[in-house]
Amino acid sequence: MKGFIPLQVSDEFKSNYYELFYELSKEAFEAAKKESGAGRFMTKKQCCEFIGISFGHLQKLEKLGLPIIELEGKVLVDREDVIKFVSKYKKIENHI
Repeated sequence: MKGFIPLQVSDEFKSNYYELFYELSKEAFEAAKKESGAGRFMTKKQCCEFIGISFGHLQKLEKLGLPIIELEGKVLVDREDVIKFVSKYKKIENHI
């Protein structure tokens, strides 16, 4: 490569650099996850967006047994419960 100057660094420097890069990447990922609302517990609005349904449809799923958490006036839905509940309705077709 034209204009390329090789740089020699110690293994300790490399290790520290990779560790710093890893920690910064992990923090950025966690911040993005938090901003997107991708935590385990969701509001009903986030739940609707997560599974791609309307609020009215979510209310129908509640009546069918989708677990809802009510905690001191705050209503939440557990992402894992949603996945389990929706998976019960998965249809598998046999393709012969």
